[in-house]
Amino acid sequence: MFLRVKVHPEDQQAFRFLTYVMTSLIFGANCSPFVAQFVKNKNAKRFESTMPAAVDAIVNSHYMDDYIDSLPDISSAIEMVKNVTDIHKSGGFEIRNWTSNSAEVLDSIPKEALGPVAVRFKIDEQLQGERILGLIWYPKEDELGFDVSLKRIPESVIQGKQKPTKRLMLRVIMSVFDVLSRVGNILSLQDTWRLNIGWDDLVPEDIYKKWCQWIDTLKVINQIRIPRCHLNVQATNNREKPSSVPAATDLTSPPDGPLHDHSQMNVPQLSRQEGFNSANGKKYTKLQLHVFSDASTKAMSAVAYWRWSIADKICVSFIASKCRVLPVKPMTVPKAELQAAVLAARLAETIGKDHRLVPEQRFFWCDSSTVIHWIRNSTRKYKIFEANRLGEIDELTRVSEWRYVPTKLNIADLATRESFNLDCFHGEWFTGPAFLYENESLWPADMEETEKEQIETANIMIIQDNSVTLPVPDPRRFSSWLRLVRSTAVVLKFIDKCRKLTGVIDCDTMRRAECLLLKQAQSDSFSEELSALKDGKCVSRSSRLLTLCPIIDEQGLLRVGGRIDAAADVTLEMKRPIILDGRHPVARLIVRHYHVKSAHGCQETVVNELKQSYWIIKLRPTVKTVVTQCMFCRIRKCLPRVPRMGDLPEARLAHHQRPFTHCGLDLFGPLEVTVGRRREKRYGVLFTCLTVRAVHIELVASLSTDSLIMALRRMAARRGWPCHLYSDNGTNLRGAEKELKRCMANLDTDVLKQEGVNNHMDWHFIPPFSPHWGGAWERLIRSVKTSLKVVMTGRTPKEETLLTFLVEVENIVNSRPLSHVSVDPTSVESLTPNHFLLGTSSNLPTFGEFDDTDLHLRKQWRKAQRLADMFWNRWVREILPDMLPRKKWSEEQEPLRVGDLVLVVDPSSPRNTWPKGVIHHVYPGKDGRIRMLDVKTQTGIWRRSAARVAPIEVSV
Repeated sequence: MFLRVKVHPEDQQAFRFLTYVMTSLIFGANCSPFVAQFVKNKNAKRFESTMPAAVDAIVNSHYMDDYIDSLPDISSAIEMVKNVTDIHKSGGFEIRNWTSNSAEVLDSIPKEALGPVAVRFKIDEQLQGERILGLIWYPKEDELGFDVSLKRIPESVIQGKQKPTKRLMLRVIMSVFDVLSRVGNILSLQDTWRLNIGWDDLVPEDIYKKWCQWIDTLKVINQIRIPRCHLNVQATNNREKPSSVPAATDLTSPPDGPLHDHSQMNVPQLSRQEGFNSANGKKYTKLQLHVFSDASTKAMSAVAYWRWSIADKICVSFIASKCRVLPVKPMTVPKAELQAAVLAARLAETIGKDHRLVPEQRFFWCDSSTVIHWIRNSTRKYKIFEANRLGEIDELTRVSEWRYVPTKLNIADLATRESFNLDCFHGEWFTGPAFLYENESLWPADMEETEKEQIETANIMIIQDNSVTLPVPDPRRFSSWLRLVRSTAVVLKFIDKCRKLTGVIDCDTMRRAECLLLKQAQSDSFSEELSALKDGKCVSRSSRLLTLCPIIDEQGLLRVGGRIDAAADVTLEMKRPIILDGRHPVARLIVRHYHVKSAHGCQETVVNELKQSYWIIKLRPTVKTVVTQCMFCRIRKCLPRVPRMGDLPEARLAHHQRPFTHCGLDLFGPLEVTVGRRREKRYGVLFTCLTVRAVHIELVASLSTDSLIMALRRMAARRGWPCHLYSDNGTNLRGAEKELKRCMANLDTDVLKQEGVNNHMDWHFIPPFSPHWGGAWERLIRSVKTSLKVVMTGRTPKEETLLTFLVEVENIVNSRPLSHVSVDPTSVESLTPNHFLLGTSSNLPTFGEFDDTDLHLRKQWRKAQRLADMFWNRWVREILPDMLPRKKWSEEQEPLRVGDLVLVVDPSSPRNTWPKGVIHHVYPGKDGRIRMLDVKTQTGIWRRSAARVAPIEVSV
């Protein structure tokens, strides 16, 4: 398979060996299996729309270049063979050595593609087994056997004439692939570790006897055969139990059996149907999963069985088991039993993921009453060992799924014994315990549930109100009204149980809890009014409730005594709403509850909904306060605090210096050119003089570091080397194509900076995601693109033509005025960048009157100097004052500080995906304002400008 995958020429050097270069995947590379799998799946997914079943088989039922599968009927199998073969063939893979237990399927496959076992199967010769993942599959009988070979064991050891060493024991044990976790003699090997004997020392006599028993087991283990398919399990009635071995390893495989490609190993079988029918066509019902667990002082085990019904008969089939030795460090039996229960839970989880069928019920059987008590005890006040394992059991199972089974009926006990009993392979180990064949009413009786410990875990605040005690949790410790009500309901449930009542949380309990909370809130806020009303008096004239005419209902709640009692079809809550103080924590929790229900939306909606049931004093200020304190709303509405626009840098004000002394660099493209009969991509490199705003354009064939350095050298040869060069870092390219951003991000900045140092130039990179730091050259990219669209008119020119276009565009951009253009005919023409490059705004002759005396070299130099001085003087008088005002960001903002919680703004993504972080370090500018900072996020420390972070107000 590896040799069919070719390597790109540019990557072949990774597989060089001396003077040879490998053109295909090699067997010695760690990446070869992954690359081969990726290519196989990539090739298959091309046919996902036309052959989805075959694509799924290639992706999920292949182990490297081997394939094993089960299909519901012969026609499906034939079609699957053809589709899988065609898909592989389209990718250069040839799948061979097909084997099946169906002669019709083998007849549909070319003879040269069949495996040796399949050829013998077709001519009805003595059939040998086919190896599949440590097991032997016999297609003719459709049975599985164990692959236990004694060839590697010395003959003297097999005959019992020689004691083995610890090294020999390990070699023999590791050569046995024990798929059912039942024939590995790990216990004897662990005993050698306890004795601290050497690798080449002979084992003691007691271990040698156990070793001989295990060797005798290996001699007969090859004779065991089990049906491959669960459908071969004979259904039994409630009174009978099968005496043979009706176990299987694949519940979902149909009677027609699997088809295989056995060029090497194979993967476990997976079904492509949602269920199976029995041989007489009846479908199974009441599918159950039963998992048994047990532990001894040396080992622990878990074994799983399917149990289902066909008509009035019951079938039980072995699925898998797990057996583990306990650590050398001593462990108590209850802890070992708990670890075995965890092993059973993990085994059930694995079976659920690897099978397409979902059992209607699951049962976990354990013979340890201590473990059952731990699992059923909800208080869970245990030490770390028990707490961690009980927590995992809670995640993988439900408490109601665990049942007690006596030790004599626990089938998992067979795997924890140190002695081997060959009868277990022909008895209940494969057929399942006898009681599973009985009706559920005859199963072992479950142990009585022990009384749970009563451990106080709730924080209860006792309130005395006129000899009435209210058990109410402290509302200040809650952030949700619903959670507060449920916690109060739990307290009421506890009280009901103490009173020998039915302690359940239902709608009535929730209403009682809500009523208690409201009464507590009113008692805190309106104690004087409640006392007066209970005594039959009126409220005080200074009371806040005077205009509401409050009354007390039959539940003891304070309500508004309004004037709309005569209104028909109106609820009591609307006629007489409950009075609450907006400053009380309960009232604010209710407001927050309605605020969340309205999806953090309009405040008036919350006010309207609250008025239907509650009369909250100062309702609107309360709603506004709750919304202000809502963290979700703060995050949703927070905005960056951009500091006041700073002073212009020296690069923008460096007058009387050569153009391009302070230079900005940016890229644009790609641009397509015609080379022969093909099209190639080119990129433009824009150099901008930050002082006079002149541009210089170069063309490069690729965005590599070397190409960019050569473009810089060409520009410097004609314009002079800049003293300072400023550029983006690849993440700031606004509106650029993904290819341009990716190439810019891959530039080697260290090499670029070193090239600048070699030519006495400082190369500066602006912060990530801060394009406004390079606005001086970003704006000119747009001018260049606008001119290119006009000049190129949508064509793909040749490279020489494109160079001419770029030079013309450069002249057009450099001819633009830098200041206001006066329409007065007597006024002097406006300054342009070309005045500083050519001495005029265009290619026209220089203005002024000159004679032959001006042809002297000295005068020509003085004339050029004088013109330059004149242009710079005009620049200072006309251009410099226009830079004085701040066009935006003119207000002072509160500076960001280390430790502030912020959102990292990303304009290209939705707000709810912006990452949160904490300011790690700040970098003030020359004016002392914070303009750049480091933000610590979950993925590391990011450097951003202050305009790209939005502070989150933690407290109000």
